[in-house]
Amino acid sequence: MSATRAFLIAAALALALAACRGPTGLPTESPLQLLPSRATPVPDALDHASHDLAAAALAGGPEDVRARLAELDASDRERRDAEGPSGLPAYGQHLADATQPDPIAYRRATAALLERDDVEPVLRKQLEDEVEDDPLRLADLRIFESRKARLARDLNPFSEAIGKSALTAALMPVRVAQAAIGVLVAEHMDDPISLQERQALSYWKEFVETQPDAPESRALLGRIEELQSEWFQMKRKRSAHAAEQALEAGEDEVALVLADRALHYAPEDGKASRLREEAERRVEARRADLARSLAAPRETPPDAGDPAADALAVALLDPHGDVAASAAPLAERGAAAPLASEARFARALAEGEQGRESEMWEQFAVVADADPATHPMARHARNLEDSAEQNPYEAFLRARREGREEQARVVLLGGLAHGARDRQLPRALEWLLEAPSLVGTLGGIPTRLIETMASKPPPGPAVPAARYLARYPQGEHAAELREWLVDHEEASGNRVRAYELAREGGGFDKDRMADLERDAAEQALEVTKKQKRRDLRLAMLEDIASRFPDTDSGRRANQLVRDELEGASAQSIRISRGFLIENPRVAGPAGLGLRPELLDGDRSNGELHPDGVKLIGGRTLEFSLVAESGKEKDPPRLMRQTVSAERLARLVSLLEETAQHNALLDPLAEVKPDAQRDLFFERARLGVSDSGEEDDDPTAASNYAFVGVREKYGLVRSRESILPVDLVIQGSFPDLGLGAFPRLRPPKETPDAVLYR
Repeated sequence: MSATRAFLIAAALALALAACRGPTGLPTESPLQLLPSRATPVPDALDHASHDLAAAALAGGPEDVRARLAELDASDRERRDAEGPSGLPAYGQHLADATQPDPIAYRRATAALLERDDVEPVLRKQLEDEVEDDPLRLADLRIFESRKARLARDLNPFSEAIGKSALTAALMPVRVAQAAIGVLVAEHMDDPISLQERQALSYWKEFVETQPDAPESRALLGRIEELQSEWFQMKRKRSAHAAEQALEAGEDEVALVLADRALHYAPEDGKASRLREEAERRVEARRADLARSLAAPRETPPDAGDPAADALAVALLDPHGDVAASAAPLAERGAAAPLASEARFARALAEGEQGRESEMWEQFAVVADADPATHPMARHARNLEDSAEQNPYEAFLRARREGREEQARVVLLGGLAHGARDRQLPRALEWLLEAPSLVGTLGGIPTRLIETMASKPPPGPAVPAARYLARYPQGEHAAELREWLVDHEEASGNRVRAYELAREGGGFDKDRMADLERDAAEQALEVTKKQKRRDLRLAMLEDIASRFPDTDSGRRANQLVRDELEGASAQSIRISRGFLIENPRVAGPAGLGLRPELLDGDRSNGELHPDGVKLIGGRTLEFSLVAESGKEKDPPRLMRQTVSAERLARLVSLLEETAQHNALLDPLAEVKPDAQRDLFFERARLGVSDSGEEDDDPTAASNYAFVGVREKYGLVRSRESILPVDLVIQGSFPDLGLGAFPRLRPPKETPDAVLYR
């Protein structure tokens, strides 16, 4: 054969092979490989021994359990030489240990089991959790953490004061003195029983209640009584201090309740008794004033039979009566005349109903300035003036003024904007303790000013402004407040709300309305894309397309509606490429049976897209493959394939098992609950996923995603140092502090710490 002919034959073969794939390595055949055939497993001696041990644990006695466990160990030794260890003896020993009635003996046996080398990682993690769940061990650990936390609190301020004085040694004595004062104040404010000690008290009580006959229980009674006394002391201290603060704030009823609570923990406490007496005196005085204000005079009023008063009464009762004209004669008689304040009040109401808001509030101000003792309507007028519901414009002005004053205080004084911190000391001494921090506070004014300018506007004035527009849409101040509210909502990031307000008013120019409409459509589309339920997402997209038809976001929403309808599926359970790479058994023949070349990183022979594989309902899978361009950022090429019931059952079983296995070994690989996912998996395992009985309700669809830990959290995981200290580099421009210093790391709070605060 000539060389030219051989070359042509080789080229023809290469072209024929290339024709089996897409233009850039995209597979044209199935992404799945054939499942390997499996013979029906026959129980061997190890299986029979495991069965006998389980039966003995459920129905036999301790001797029977030990005998069956010995048989299991012997069967495993025979199998180990030929096929390697099975790991079943460790599970069998754990099962035998679980039959012990004594929890203490069970935990000791579990700890001994951890010393074996044949314990699988998942079982080892379970055993470690059970050993750690020992009330006495947890109590000792909490006591140790309490001491460590207190030591860190007392040592770290001195370490920081010395370390920050590396460049300013002259300030070291001042900083050390401040640290000493801070430690003394912290000791003064410290609770009699720390958070960790409260947790330890709970563990000791649990042990004594569940194991009253244990030798440790008798030794714990004294410690429990001591800590319980400190617990009551802390509750009394907190309740008394809170009652004192409530009295200072004028909340007399709250102070009375808190003082009673303090007396409940310490019935003879003098401070709590004095607080209760003062709170009770104030409450009784307020109730007496209220009773006097509700009493009606029995004598005949001196103005009975006055024609002007009769005319005003008739006008008030007549829906078409002229109240303003009828009230004028009485209102003009003089401030001391009978019914003068009532007449002015009625005339103010009439002017308000006629749309003259300014005149109404001017009349109310005149009535409110009168003496309530001689003018009964003065109190009502003052209440209307102060009411945020009745006088929303004044409430808006007041809230805006208070917001500006609050921002000014924060910029100027920082953490001291509301006074010295409460240290349960005399107020003058608390301010004296804050004096050293004034230099740093004043030096931080530029930083706080920049932060205030960059932050969102305070939300306080928006509430009365919106209330005014709802109550007086055509009021005197409606245009002013609507323009302010539009600017406020836009600055706060509520672009949809800003557009709706502007559209309601109709007083904005076309360019401003176009900008508001564009921004509102963009925000609405961003929010809609985050909606997981398909039916709600479709409804929201259709609303955006109809409300904003002339914007790019509106047209994009219209396109997304069509895409949603075309690609709708009963389920959308995704298995990412990262998860398949981290868990090759799921992708391999025992699970999905994915072709290996789709995960080898070679784009020339086809590659799975990071989106991975989706279970979209029934027995149909959707594969996302890297686009022809070879770029992962481009939309993937989608391929759907209906698989056998056996393959689907294998996949979901191994997928769920692997996810649970990973979650036991790695907290970052947690499996979040999803009822619809679990229901679909159960139907797939039973082989009825394609029975046509799927729920068409959109709420029955699952959008769960199995994502790899590295894909979810990145390539680098944070690791906690084994050293008990952290090296901190810290600087502060206001007080010229710069340095490096060690800081003793305080213990982390447990997840249930919130229950013991």
